[in-house]
Amino acid sequence: MLAAGEGAYLYLLGEVVRAVPGLRLLNGDRARTLAAVRTGRADVGVAVLDVLPADLEAVPLARYPQVLVVPPDHPLAARTAVELRDLAGSALVVPPAPGPHRVALERALRAADVPWTVAVEAAGWPLLLHFAALGVGPAVVNGCVRTPPGLVRREITDLPPVPYHAVHVPGRTDPACADLLAAVRAHVPG
Repeated sequence: MLAAGEGAYLYLLGEVVRAVPGLRLLNGDRARTLAAVRTGRADVGVAVLDVLPADLEAVPLARYPQVLVVPPDHPLAARTAVELRDLAGSALVVPPAPGPHRVALERALRAADVPWTVAVEAAGWPLLLHFAALGVGPAVVNGCVRTPPGLVRREITDLPPVPYHAVHVPGRTDPACADLLAAVRAHVPG
């Protein structure tokens, strides 16, 4: 069984699901993914991990830049890249607090002394993109998220890349875990 969040399934793990017949999936945020692996409900989990759990083995899969997504008529769309200071005064489309993406974004904006407000809170990359496309406000998403037609993405050069890892219980060598981990490593674009 594979545990991951919606974004990982949508943008990273499609080929894994296609390559492993009969694969069972658990969908949950980072905390639920880690709990599923720890309790044995999942053989392997995939999540963004900025801090590696001491009790699980974490295998690096990929790192993606963080990007700003805006409609083509937005002033920042004309730039090739943006910095956090370019977001000063923006009303942003953000995930709900206290999710990890929101916490990290707030921390980075605060450290850069960038004032901002919430345009709307939305859970999940598809909704963030939807509201950015409607012109509600810019959204910051992981670089693995495919930008739909009608939106422009620009790398935010002073935000750290987002590291995706596969996790499993240390020392677990049974075929279910080993085969799934091998499939994840082989099919995740990095």
